[in-house]
Amino acid sequence: MEKSKAFLLAFLATSYFLYVIGDTSPQVISCSHYQKKSVQKKRVCSIRVSPLCASNNVTYPNFCVYCFINIALDFTLRIQFNGKCLKSTS
Repeated sequence: MEKSKAFLLAFLATSYFLYVIGDTSPQVISCSHYQKKSVQKKRVCSIRVSPLCASNNVTYPNFCVYCFINIALDFTLRIQFNGKCLKSTS
């Protein structure tokens, strides 16, 4: 029983660490869905959190929020990596 608890704890800790750090590979996100007039009119995003670090060093909570901002900025943003942006030390 103790081995099962230790394994579960290690698994949960590893999963949390991987979630917090995120996938560091850059992505191309298609925002075409969010350009539709019906979607633009509602501007509703889910509360699902899947952080993205964009080229402006701002962390967006999910693809939806990123796309609405990117559309407003005439598609000037790019995804640097999945996960929270690193704080600048300067």
